[in-house]
Amino acid sequence: KLSVQERSKALDDLHCVGEELKETPEMIEVSLAEFDQILRERNEPIYNLATSQNRSYVEDPSFRLRFLRANLHDVHKSVNQMIGFLSRKEKYFGRDKVARDVTLDDLDEDDIELLLSGLYHIQDGTDRSGRVVVYFSNHMIGISTAESIIRVNYFVFFNILSQMPSVQTKGIVFCFYDM
Repeated sequence: KLSVQERSKALDDLHCVGEELKETPEMIEVSLAEFDQILRERNEPIYNLATSQNRSYVEDPSFRLRFLRANLHDVHKSVNQMIGFLSRKEKYFGRDKVARDVTLDDLDEDDIELLLSGLYHIQDGTDRSGRVVVYFSNHMIGISTAESIIRVNYFVFFNILSQMPSVQTKGIVFCFYDM
């Protein structure tokens, strides 16, 4: 038999409601310093490419904080996620776009059609926990290419959703619906 606290914790886990990340300026400073140290030690080719293209982009604290917050300041996970992010960005958008924001001009005609198709709907407002609610419709699956869906996902998640501070600290509620 579960105690009231254990039952409450289990329900929070079930509904993806956890404690909100409590950042302090000291936590951010320490995490960013460790992030930088790990990157220097690892000598990753994709990171080196990005720094040669636009050092200020990949060293921008707000860019790095997206990964740190997504991983609750687990610096090793955050560095791995950023390296994977840069690698996939190169794969789907090209080498010349690794160290800059992807814009609508970087999406091809099929990507734009998919973006405008209603594949995503971002609800105005939030759920009770302050999370942004995103609806995903599967009506374009099988019509659009996997690469186009990936590029549009990238654009929506990184250029729109992850810009929101509440998404960085609380996450999102993702609802998939079948049409």
